[in-house]
Amino acid sequence: MKKNTRTTLAVLLGGILLLLIAMLGFFYLNKGNPDDLRSSYPVRQIDLLEKVLSRHQSVYLSPEYYPVTPSQDLKHLPSRTEAADSMADISKFYRLTRDRHFSLLIFGTLPSSATIVRELINSLRWILSDVSPWGYILVPNLHTMDGAAPWIPPTQESLSREYPDANNRAAWLIATAENLISIRKMHEAENLLQEAKDIAKTRKCHAHLLVAQASLAAVQGRWNDALSAAREAYDLNPRNTTATEILIRALTECGHTDEALDVARRLTEQTKNQETLFLLARAANASNSKREEIEALRSLLSMARKQHQQLGASLTYLGQAYARDGERGDAIRAFQEAISQPELNQEQREMLSNLIEHLKPDDGMMGKN
Repeated sequence: MKKNTRTTLAVLLGGILLLLIAMLGFFYLNKGNPDDLRSSYPVRQIDLLEKVLSRHQSVYLSPEYYPVTPSQDLKHLPSRTEAADSMADISKFYRLTRDRHFSLLIFGTLPSSATIVRELINSLRWILSDVSPWGYILVPNLHTMDGAAPWIPPTQESLSREYPDANNRAAWLIATAENLISIRKMHEAENLLQEAKDIAKTRKCHAHLLVAQASLAAVQGRWNDALSAAREAYDLNPRNTTATEILIRALTECGHTDEALDVARRLTEQTKNQETLFLLARAANASNSKREEIEALRSLLSMARKQHQQLGASLTYLGQAYARDGERGDAIRAFQEAISQPELNQEQREMLSNLIEHLKPDDGMMGKN
């Protein structure tokens, strides 16, 4: 490859890596701990759903709630397929909203829910009326509608009445703060975490608090603080997946790339899924372990194909890894398949086309393959 071609390619690859972290990272790295309060049965949401449906109003329910929703209520809702499709494509959500005239939106805690809630609360049409460990509730921005005031955190007195036990109260505060972090309500999340810190009484609460503090610091880009909190949480429980994931990210961002790769390897041995493989690929990239990055991405892509998930970001990341390793043929093939994926926008397709042009052999000379 000519020198100017290599330089241009390096610049393009460096820029596209940031895009890929944004495309893949939030989906894989912002999820609830399956052992925390956010995974418990959403009693308040289901009760509210039943009361609203008894008044013959139209409700949107995010698809993760469908398995726990009473069957008699499901018939009043969009189909689960419609709900799932609308979560994956914001234009379909708006179309469904126009057709059904929803009077209430109830979202759970999955990353897809947080993504769409962030979009809606930045519009003028919807008000965030409730945040809890079990998700988010939004209502139309109509001044004549009862209870349409924006959400504010509960007072210490009201929370104490609902959760007399200090540990249960701390767990509520921490889990709610985690959901606030997911929708980028940082100030509110920080306040709740401070309240939880003041009343947390047990080791379990302390570990959960550390994970939430690490998550908040990571989202705010305070990587040294994230590293300190995540490392302490990891030392308390090395099998805490969320703490381990944040630790890997923080180690990578703080330049401890070899340690990040070692922790990522151990995590993948313990739990091999798309999230852990993505982290392994990131750590391998930072540590310049090219073949390990490629193998992790190939495994991640294989899982995504089996689960019929979107492939554009994974294929782009894999093509980038191939290109860094000098495997131009494999890189071009990965980028070409990525361009065909429907979720990529025109700007992303043009970027990949430019990469393909720069990867083509110069003066008839071939690369590794």
